[in-house]
Amino acid sequence: MVAIQTKIEPEVCTYVDQEDNLLTIEIVLPDVSKENIKLKVNARSLLLFAAAEKVNYAKYISFYHPVIPDKVRATYEHGLLRITLPLRA
Repeated sequence: MVAIQTKIEPEVCTYVDQEDNLLTIEIVLPDVSKENIKLKVNARSLLLFAAAEKVNYAKYISFYHPVIPDKVRATYEHGLLRITLPLRA
């Protein structure tokens, strides 16, 4: 029997730290292992693919202000991917 995988957009929360000039994006990815997360970032957008056993997550986010893609930091623990992007001055 072939396993059926559902494709959905994950829950996302974004906020800006104007004091430190950072954009933070938090993405909920339950049951996804770190190795199954694919993230592409450029100055104007972010593209995410992540796979769990029965679910494939996909998300495209366009930025309202350019970021510095070479300085992006991401952490993943307990099903939460937190991405910190410095805003370009």
